[in-house]
Amino acid sequence: MDSITWWRLLFSRLASKMLLKMGGLGERINRKLLMALLEGYRASALLHVAGKLGVADLLAEGPRTSSELAQLAGADPTSMHRFLRGLVLLGICREEQDGRFAITRLGSFLQDEKPHSLRAKAILTGDSYRAWANLLHSVKTGDTASAHTFGTDAWAHRRREPELDRAFNKAFEESAGRISREILFAYDFSAVRIIADIGGGYGYLLGSILRNSFPLSGILFDQPHVIAGAAPYLKKAGISERCRTVGGDFFVNIPGGADIYMLKSVIHDWNDEQSVSILKNCRQALKPEGRLLLIERLMPVRVKEDPPVVYQDLRMLISTGGRERTEGEFRVLLEAAGLTLTRIIPLPSGFHIIEGMAIQ
Repeated sequence: MDSITWWRLLFSRLASKMLLKMGGLGERINRKLLMALLEGYRASALLHVAGKLGVADLLAEGPRTSSELAQLAGADPTSMHRFLRGLVLLGICREEQDGRFAITRLGSFLQDEKPHSLRAKAILTGDSYRAWANLLHSVKTGDTASAHTFGTDAWAHRRREPELDRAFNKAFEESAGRISREILFAYDFSAVRIIADIGGGYGYLLGSILRNSFPLSGILFDQPHVIAGAAPYLKKAGISERCRTVGGDFFVNIPGGADIYMLKSVIHDWNDEQSVSILKNCRQALKPEGRLLLIERLMPVRVKEDPPVVYQDLRMLISTGGRERTEGEFRVLLEAAGLTLTRIIPLPSGFHIIEGMAIQ
């Protein structure tokens, strides 16, 4: 055996050993990654309780002991101390040298009045993971895990839980300004006098559009108990005189008089039959030259093209029985309701403006 062949053989053996070790390392890394995924519920639970107790707001003025926080939050002191140590692990709190707990910059996003607050989202997370725990029920039966978990549909469940209902509506406030700016930049409202937001909640999106598009006026339509909660926001935003509020049921009828009817993240809540019913009522309310704007995400052809939409589709399976849809599926829904899809405008946030008109 010459020296060159010997060195080649030695290198080959060393390379094989390295690959085997790397393979073993890769297995260990993958196992740890899967373990982290399996145990993600712990972080969700800790953040949910932090949101419910308002821990970030209680620490807004400075560090406190766990006993002080327990008294303010109405909690057991020993359990509160153990809970706070969990928040330290997540980076939500830090433990000072004197044993007191302080909020971190990360944790400050759980403060109620902080811009882009996620406290409402943290409160909603509690319900979410309870329903997600019954994902198997949805996969096997096609029914919603939410109804299986709570004994009623998502809307009735929120109606009987006022705090949950407030958190649900407030969770949309953070994104309303950004989405409204995207819509106003992408769509020409210059010839529009009145825009109706159907299923518009407390009016965060409509209000933001009206504030940035004078003299446009609006109609806010949602369930009566939701509309009752909208008045304070509309007054605070200074647009109550330009926005008429109407309580009702969009499966029954939709108020007339608007040039544009906008539904953001509404149709994805419902199955095809229910969606067509809503869209038919929109068609009935539309003027001959009126426009329907659906602000929705589009289901991608391939999963990796838009992972958030795939997760959102699973959330619809679990919570409402609705689904995310492709462009072709939206086109079919609109046509079944007497509408035609005229164009789709993508927005930077990943949403799309799906424009429709009545078929004459």
